[in-house]
Formats: sequence, C-alpha cells, structure tokens
Amino acid sequence: MALRKIQGLVEEGARVTVVAPELVDPIEMMAEGGEITLERRPYDDDAAGGWSLIIAATDDREVNELVFRQAEEHGIWCNVADVPEICSFHLPARVRRGPFQMALSSSGEAPFAVARLRRLMERRFGPEWAEWLDAASRFRNSVRELDLDPSAQSEVYDRFFASTVDPDRLTARVPTEAEERVWLASTVDHRKTTASAPPAGTPARSREALPGKGFVALVGAGPGCPGLLTVRGRRRLAEADAVVFDRLAAGALPPDLAARVELHPVGKVAGNHPIPQSEINALLVRLAREGKRVVRLKGGDPYVFGRGGEEAEVLAEEGIPFEVVPGVTSGVAALAWAGIPATHRRESVRLTLLTAHEALKGDGPQVRWDLLAQDEHATLVGYMGVTALPTVVERLLEAGMSPDTPAAMVQQGTTAAQRQVVSTLGGLTGAIAEAGLQPPALFAIGPTIAHAETLDWFGALPLAGKRLVTTATNRQLAAVLEDRGAEMVILPMPVTPAARVVMSVSPLSGCVVRSRAEVDWLDDEINNPGWTSETIAWCLGTEAVARARDRGWVHVVECGEDLDGEELVERLARYRDDER
Repeated sequence: MALRKIQGLVEEGARVTVVAPELVDPIEMMAEGGEITLERRPYDDDAAGGWSLIIAATDDREVNELVFRQAEEHGIWCNVADVPEICSFHLPARVRRGPFQMALSSSGEAPFAVARLRRLMERRFGPEWAEWLDAASRFRNSVRELDLDPSAQSEVYDRFFASTVDPDRLTARVPTEAEERVWLASTVDHRKTTASAPPAGTPARSREALPGKGFVALVGAGPGCPGLLTVRGRRRLAEADAVVFDRLAAGALPPDLAARVELHPVGKVAGNHPIPQSEINALLVRLAREGKRVVRLKGGDPYVFGRGGEEAEVLAEEGIPFEVVPGVTSGVAALAWAGIPATHRRESVRLTLLTAHEALKGDGPQVRWDLLAQDEHATLVGYMGVTALPTVVERLLEAGMSPDTPAAMVQQGTTAAQRQVVSTLGGLTGAIAEAGLQPPALFAIGPTIAHAETLDWFGALPLAGKRLVTTATNRQLAAVLEDRGAEMVILPMPVTPAARVVMSVSPLSGCVVRSRAEVDWLDDEINNPGWTSETIAWCLGTEAVARARDRGWVHVVECGEDLDGEELVERLARYRDDER
C-alpha cells in the first residue's frame, strides 16, 4: 500500500522521504535510484520536520494514531492508510492512460471497493485512450483557432466525441485527418470573425510553426522472444520519450520502461491494419516535431516486409533525423527455434524470403514460382503464410516442384505459443488444417526441413510452452526458468504501463511468487489482460500460499520455500492438470 502511494507522489514530482526500520525491495530500489530519500529507523516525532504532507502506512495502529496527532498539532495534512476516521485528506486511486486520468475514491470508507473498481476501469479503458486524448487536445486547438461562438464549439466537440467513442464498450479511436477537416469545415458559418480566420477545414497542426526536430529510431523488435531484442534496440527504448509499436512487437517492450514514456499502439497485424499506414507516418512526424525521441518498434526487422522503408522515406522527406536498428527476422529465428537450419552445406545454399500473399495477387505477382520450383538446393520461407499457403503449394506443384519436398509451418515462433507442423509440400496444407495452426505463422520449404526432428532443441526444453510472470526481485530465479525454456515476464514494482502491455500479449500460464508482498502487488493485476482463469500461482513458501488463498486466487500450488531454480524447473515440468 505504501509503495503505490510513494510511486504516485514521485510521478507528480514530489520530494518524498521514507522513514521505516524495514522496507520491501522495490522501495529500496527507488532509494538506490535516487527517486526518494530513505531514513532506515523508527518514527520519532518527525511531524516537526516541516513537511507539506504526511502519510502513515504502518501495520501498527498506535504508531499511525501518534503520527496523525502530531501532524495535527503542527498543522500538517495527514493520511493514515485504510483508517478514514483519522485522516485529514484522502488519496484517490487513479487510472492513467497518458494524459488521461481517472480518480476513484470512497472518502476512505471502502478502500477495498475502490481497489476493485480501479482494476475494473484498468480493464475497460485500454491504452488507445491516451492517443485519443492527444487527438482531442489537437482538435481543440484547431477549433479554438476558428474563433467560434460557444454553441458552435459545443456542437463540433459533440461530433468529435460521438464519432470516436463507443459508450457501450468504452473504447475510443483516433479520427482521421479527413474526418477532422469535415467537422471543422462544417463550422464556417459560426465564426465570430472571419477577417483573420484560416481557410475552412485546414487542420491547425498544418499551420503551426514547427518546433525543434526530434529523432526517430526504426527498431526491429525481433521475432517474439524478448531476449532476441538487440542491445542497441534496448538502449534506444530506454532513451525514448515515445514508443509507437505494432501488436506483434508488443512483447519486446521492456517491462521496466519508465512510466513517463508515451506508448502509442498502432495495432498492425497481418491482414488487419486498423490504423492506416499514412496515419502512422503522420504520428511519427508529429512526435518528432514535438522534439521527442521516438522509437518505432516493429516486429522482426524493419526492412524485411515491415514497411520500414516507407516510413524512413517519409521521415527523410520531412527532414526528420532517423536511424534504423535491424532486428532478428522471424524467417531465420522461428526456423531455428523449430530445429530447422535456414541453410545447410551441400543441401541448401540459397535462401529466399517472400510474402506469401504474392501468390494471391491477380495483377501479376512479383514472384517467379517457376524458378523457385526448380531450385532443389534452396530454402523458401514465406511470411504471412497461413491464408495463402494452398495457392503457394498449387503454384509450386504446377511449376514442377516434387510433392515430397520437406515443408513446415511455424506459428508464433520463438514464443511460448510456438507450434509447428512438419510435413511435405503435398501434405502440408492438410497437416496445418488438422493441427489448427493460426496466424501469425510462416512456412518453409526445402531440404533442410528434414533436420527438424533431430535439431529441435527448443521443444526438448522442459519448460517450453510456459509463459510465466514474476517480480524483479526474483531475477536470478527467472533467468534459470528462462534458460529451461519458459518465456519470462519480469515485472518492476510498481507495475508500469509497459509491463501491462507485455503481460497482455498472450495468456500467462503461471506466476512465481515468494512473499506476501509479491502476492499483494500481483493481486492488483490479475484481472488485466494476459491473466486467465487457468493461470497458476506457484508459491514458494507457506506465507505466499496463505496470502494467495486469502486473496481468493483460484489455482495455487505450494512449493518448498527453499526450492532452488532447478528444483522449481522440475516441479513445473512434471505438474499435471489433475494436481489443481
């Protein structure tokens, strides 16, 4: 409880001093990082120290009452956690999405209810609200420049809101520039004056003087495994003011990315681009012109079927400084995770990467299927291949490729959700349908696929397929679990917006906790995306077990308090559903 209050104060720029004889690790980490001042001692009439606010959050009622009395004597506002009758002010729970903030309070009467309401609002109000509020702010500036009378202003604001907010689902979207131009143009007859008004429908941002240029890094997030993000890419993210990311790149966000960093999800996946590329380009330019250091985080490599070249061209045309940080492309990495070498001496000496939907083009594909079908010493890798695979197979067979050529498909390679099917060219379509593989996935065709069974090192790891979350206090243990195949999400405390995005990428099979405090921290998150009714709590020690059960966690498994990393690996690997 104290941790969340400290974090909230620090985020608002307060200078915080913590007085306590014992502390949880995250508070000590904040002190070591210079975010707060720490005095490791009991409370001793500290209300006389000239403070602006005092917060008492001990588990000793007498100490809390003493702090409150002394604060009152010195005329200082005091909040006593969870004891409303001895508070001179109350701190609301907050839901934050960038500049959008929602405060919830029961005036101290029912903090348990407020905590649960906050979790509910965290689920209902997604990250898109931050970008929506940015758009609303820009639209307001455009409207104000038109110098409209009050009723006309209200009317155009109503139109913006009604067109971009779904009141039933509590979702929001960013309007297109074309929509804004239409709304603004409709107000032309309602201006107070027209002598100096700009042309109707001209967005304000196109008329503003451009401030200092920022910088954009087009960063490849890699194929999905967070550990495959490059060192340079990780450094650019740590330095960023804003991150614009595709859904398939979300898992590479560092969970400890500072809460101050703007997160702009643009949602792109194969076959579904809810935010047009032109709007993404405009967003990068706008953020850079605000003087921000921007990371455009893209799955795989920015220049391998990622439209990074198009974005770089726009930045160059607009005079925005940029760089490209290559990433590990899934066309090589996903195969390696499935035991398939992309090339192999005397078997495959050429590698062809293509987008499979080239096979579906009716206006003349850019791929020479006839040449590819005749090359027996090459590996053919097709990105975005699930829908187009039957047509690809048909084209290759028609061009003379043997139906017995080894072939495979890998779904969500390098992640805990990885699945693969190994077959032949003639049998691959049926094998995939039977296995139920879904996008995102890629296919590979060529002689090296024959090595998959003997070289499947990842599938042999005992924790392959498990996606586990734990706190930053358990980094050493997390490293052991990761080495044994688990996909690990390591949460800072307090949990950051980036960490919540990472958790939501795919279902969490379990969490690993050691202490009562860790259970309390994670309890605030278990209703958020990523957590499911099947998520298992692996509790190391009776204290964590008792707290998890007190909190109403459904699947709680007790492990020995002194279990080392390898012993925990064995426990997780042999766990069966009937042990629940």
